[in-house]
Amino acid sequence: MKGGKALLLILLLLGGYLYFNGYIKIPPDNLGPDNNPYPPGGGSGSGGFSNGLTSSDAQNLRQTVISMGASDAYVSLSSGRTLVQFEVPAVDEGLMGMAYEVAKKAYEANPTKEVRVEAYYLGEPVLGLTVHNGDFDNPEFEDIRRPEFKVESDLWIFDVLVHNVTITNDTASVTLEYLADKEGFWKDYFAMSFLILEDAPPWVKEISITYLADNGSLTVSTSSDDLLRLHSGGKSRRKNFPA
Repeated sequence: MKGGKALLLILLLLGGYLYFNGYIKIPPDNLGPDNNPYPPGGGSGSGGFSNGLTSSDAQNLRQTVISMGASDAYVSLSSGRTLVQFEVPAVDEGLMGMAYEVAKKAYEANPTKEVRVEAYYLGEPVLGLTVHNGDFDNPEFEDIRRPEFKVESDLWIFDVLVHNVTITNDTASVTLEYLADKEGFWKDYFAMSFLILEDAPPWVKEISITYLADNGSLTVSTSSDDLLRLHSGGKSRRKNFPA
């Protein structure tokens, strides 16, 4: 578990770096069929080829990306867009630099108006990078983690073991064990709830945390409006709180 905490703390630090440096963009809700990494059978390097491109061009770029440290890669080349999705064996401080170098190699192989690079870890999307018209002085980095994965990874800054994260149209629900004392849970509850709200889609109306203990479980729910009101210093209409 310590190794997992360290890894996901790096993810959190990466997100903070992107935010404070103005790189974070809101990714589209539906990334589209091209953004499903590694089609059945593994990274085949297949894609739509035009403008004189052949499958060997994609395979050569794929092998280049793997030689740069990727575990696997998928490449799609067309006359208007170059897409590279690659799996990394670890997430560390060098990931942004690697994504940038992969984008440069992709542009050299197929100089299109848009070069899109996406990094994955254990099949989870982690980091995206888009370069328009070969302008490598202004790359657009994105935190592309799924909301559920964001919630799970970001909550590990607290002393918790996350069992499940479910996000619906209305509610973001988390089931967890709080490994510190019970009093600590209540001190951290609102901080955890607000973090979940930040990571959840904007239409979520309620944050629900189920606290697992040796003698049973307790579910506490708070509306997103109340959390925002508390964060801004206003009064809260709290509900489902124990007496």
